[in-house]
Amino acid sequence: MHGLGREMSVRLENVWRRFAINRSGTIAIIFAMTLIPLISAVGACVDYAVALIVEVQLQNAADAAALGSISAESVAVRTAASSQTTGRITAAEADALNIANANFQGATMGAITGTTIRVDYTNNTFTSDVNLVATVPTYFMQLIGVRTLTVSATSQSKYTPVLYFNFYILVDNTPSMGLGATTADITKLENANGGCAFACHIDGSTNDAYALAKNIGAKLRIQVVASAVQSMVNMAKSKVLATDQYKMAVYSMGTSADSMGLKQLTTMTSDLDTVATTASKIDIMSIPYQGYNNDQMTDLMPNMTSIKDIIGTSGNGLSTSNPIKVLFVISDGVEDANRPTNCKKTLTGGTRCQQPLDFSACTQIKNNGVKVSVLYTTYQKIPNNGWYNSWIKPFYPEIANNMKSCSSEGLYQEVGPSGDVSATLQSLFNAVVSKTRLTV
Repeated sequence: MHGLGREMSVRLENVWRRFAINRSGTIAIIFAMTLIPLISAVGACVDYAVALIVEVQLQNAADAAALGSISAESVAVRTAASSQTTGRITAAEADALNIANANFQGATMGAITGTTIRVDYTNNTFTSDVNLVATVPTYFMQLIGVRTLTVSATSQSKYTPVLYFNFYILVDNTPSMGLGATTADITKLENANGGCAFACHIDGSTNDAYALAKNIGAKLRIQVVASAVQSMVNMAKSKVLATDQYKMAVYSMGTSADSMGLKQLTTMTSDLDTVATTASKIDIMSIPYQGYNNDQMTDLMPNMTSIKDIIGTSGNGLSTSNPIKVLFVISDGVEDANRPTNCKKTLTGGTRCQQPLDFSACTQIKNNGVKVSVLYTTYQKIPNNGWYNSWIKPFYPEIANNMKSCSSEGLYQEVGPSGDVSATLQSLFNAVVSKTRLTV
């Protein structure tokens, strides 16, 4: 409106100039001519006052459009969730215009005559830029040729949705995770355990290699993993932005070999302190005696299938009742189970299946919209072990490939004996949260 004030001054100046030039009229004419600019000046104030009222109403409409077009239940959010795309959302721009018109209907006078609206969804953030123009008819200023005044309003808004997650953490705690955590730990165990690099936990036995590992200070892979899960949960707690934003449940593959199967260690809860404490206590699966069940105790497939049924279908993450669901799988990636059929490698003794993870269950889980994050704790080569050389070494390169195939895109990490398991697991968590977009 600033240009309109200047225009009015110029018009009044022209009227007075014509009056000054023409001195031949009567007193009545002169008086009448003086009334015109006076009335116009007073009337202009009234017209401007009305325009200012309309401008406030237009600004309110622009603010409502900018905010409403990207609110939690808006067309923009629903469109982004259903289309799985980022960028400009034209349907939301039409929605913003509808909101603006609805809020401007009660304006004193005037009508929206121009709009520039853009709604975008990028980097998990919605932005709405709304510019509105309205034309206000004049009454008094028409005496000097000004029939309308133009007002405008601009509003910007941003919305980063708080996404809600349910995390299912599956830790492979089978006897193979009793391997020494580092090359030095493996050597220490081999030297003290008759050449065996695994600290098998024979519950109640005087020959418990697990107890031996503790006595000689050899750290096991399961202990490093348990500590890493605890660290990840504590980090997640520090990132919570809303009540119940992150819920977690922890699972193992059983506390003892004579009752193997998926075991829930914590229910799904937002009490992350409890989850962290429980995770820190995850321990190796015990066995009744050496050679129990022909060492067939790493049966990943049924555990993956069971947890698939528990998880179900992922939500869009916009509420605690419809969370995005994420499965964390932490394992050395080698199956050793009684599986006489559907084994992809040569059977031992006709029924024993030793092979890289069969990731078909992972595919089924991902087909339900669930994100699968995989931490592969590198299966260590044991060149001095005849069993390893005969049965694991032939397919060793496939272990990492299958673990990666189990994961969702960008959610796979491998950590070797010299790697920082805690840092790697935290990196995976951050990747899940930062790369997650609204889902169907």
